[in-house]
Amino acid sequence: MKSTDVRREREERRREGYREVILHAAERVILRKGYSALTMDDVAREAQLSKATVYKYVAGKGGLLIEILGHSFDDIRERFAATVEGSGSAGEKLRRLVQVVLESGEDMKQINRVLWMDKAMLKLMRVFVAPLGKAGAAPPADRKILDMLRQKRQELAEMGARILREGIASGEFRRVDTAQAGAFIEAVLQGYTHMRFWEGDAPLAPGAAEGLTRFIVEGIRNPGQAGKEN
Repeated sequence: MKSTDVRREREERRREGYREVILHAAERVILRKGYSALTMDDVAREAQLSKATVYKYVAGKGGLLIEILGHSFDDIRERFAATVEGSGSAGEKLRRLVQVVLESGEDMKQINRVLWMDKAMLKLMRVFVAPLGKAGAAPPADRKILDMLRQKRQELAEMGARILREGIASGEFRRVDTAQAGAFIEAVLQGYTHMRFWEGDAPLAPGAAEGLTRFIVEGIRNPGQAGKEN
């Protein structure tokens, strides 16, 4: 490896390390104060970094929110990618994806509860559900966040569709419209996560991923292989 490549890799690790410190510090502040009351001074103090250093890695409060939301998607994407490229049947891979989604929901449960009840986030969600014409008038910063979330969600959906296509090709799943099947699976997982939100600090049931996967697979299982377990 060339010395320039080594320096570049070292710099990338250093930047990623600072980014992680800043994001975790911001999450702790948000849990205490909420997002609306958070300031970049709060984040710098919590991270034990200078404000200038924080701004070097995060472009202001709006950029911080993008980083926090995007970071959770990136973590899921990495774990999805490892599952998609890994070994096992399509049903086994689907079960692992469900487990990843549930575990991520548990990891982000507290910060999500604070964020989604924050007045700034409620305003953002009104933009998200507004008709297209009205959404076009949204502030650029809000549109950037929403566009980022849509893009990352689509990346995850495509990974799920790959597993569905794999299962169809192998005969494990019956032939289905993968876009519709993916939308159904996403709705089931989002609904379950939403329910978990209202259950507060109740622990995730050990067999939750298994039960949800069985519920999902029953709808797409190839009848010719109905006797086989995934």
